[in-house]
Amino acid sequence: MRPSSVLILAMLVLSVASNLFGWPVWPAAVLAWLATLRLFRTLPRTSRRQAGTLFAIGLLLWSVALIRGTRYPLLEALTINQSLLMMFAGVSFLTMATPMATGNNQRPGSMIGTMLGAHLFGAAINLSVVFLFGERMQQEGKLTRSQALILGRGFTAAAAWSPFFVAMGVALTYAPGLNYLNLVPWGLLAAALLLILNWVDVWRLKAPFTGYPIEKSALLMPCLLALVVIVLHLLWPGLSIPLIIAIVAPLFSFLLMPRSHRRERIRHQFTHGLQRLAPQFALFLGAGVISTGLAALLASLPNGLDLPIDHFGHWHAWFALGMIVIISFTGIHPLIGIATLAPLIAPLQPDPTLLGILFLMCWALGTGSSPLSGSNLAICVRYQIAVRDMLRWNLPYAVLGWCCCGAVLALHARLG
Repeated sequence: MRPSSVLILAMLVLSVASNLFGWPVWPAAVLAWLATLRLFRTLPRTSRRQAGTLFAIGLLLWSVALIRGTRYPLLEALTINQSLLMMFAGVSFLTMATPMATGNNQRPGSMIGTMLGAHLFGAAINLSVVFLFGERMQQEGKLTRSQALILGRGFTAAAAWSPFFVAMGVALTYAPGLNYLNLVPWGLLAAALLLILNWVDVWRLKAPFTGYPIEKSALLMPCLLALVVIVLHLLWPGLSIPLIIAIVAPLFSFLLMPRSHRRERIRHQFTHGLQRLAPQFALFLGAGVISTGLAALLASLPNGLDLPIDHFGHWHAWFALGMIVIISFTGIHPLIGIATLAPLIAPLQPDPTLLGILFLMCWALGTGSSPLSGSNLAICVRYQIAVRDMLRWNLPYAVLGWCCCGAVLALHARLG
């Protein structure tokens, strides 16, 4: 194992132990920072620039807050997103359980089957599903417009409800008091509307479609994983969702990985897989610094921030969703918008479920529609699709998806 992989693995083990036994979390956070700083020079230029900007702005906010005598604890800047890093490291093991690629003699999959397969598999193994499905569907290294949209949007829509998306950890972190089980039905509804919108958008093209053949038995893994997380959360409510996932994901990965490739996949995970978390770690750590820096600055103001609103309702959430999705088209990850928004509206004591729904929608719609999101960029680069074409195809989806999410927010306000 490489030194950075050792640091990340030790961080994961220590984070789980800290949560289970009530130990201080800062030692695990220090390991995450050391691993990220050690790998910082190896990050892609865009990730390095974005993380560096976040750190710089966060340090500036903290400097002003400390000069003003803020009472906000400085240690929070190091530890606020530690549960997300623990969860992210645990989820990364699920790539070891990715099903083996099959031969090309199978029948082509349907559009709906491919979209639902990408959605459910993506809910468990995240970005790996893009390449698992894409390699089976591509012809001469290319995907058609229909294939790219069905795959990319179908995968990212799972962020609206899946406990294995880091989006869920973000929602639970930045919406204090949020109950996961109260959130899931609304996330499922939002995901269903986005999937229907995606299917209609692609169906109207009337283009030939060759999809990924899905067997019913293959869907057992993602469904079983989600069920186990929910059952464990019901049996032990004191265990947080990120903690449950950080424990369950590696265990399931070792149990479900193909036996013929077990040694190879374990070696790859410990030598390369853990190190590939560096860009995400840098983003989350930078977002934590800027979020806590803003909270510390607000805490230093004698009367707090004088907002032009006295409550945060579904109309405000819908507007915030639109703004974060617009910003995502410039390449700024929705996490940064979420981390900035959360401390600003915290004094208004917003409904945690409303806030959680908003954050999950920002992730699902922002990453699903932005041509500069990680998943869409991966599709563009690997399968020879121009970014400008992805932008043109996804602009209507972003607008209509925003309207669909608005309907979910309005329904929540009415029933709540």
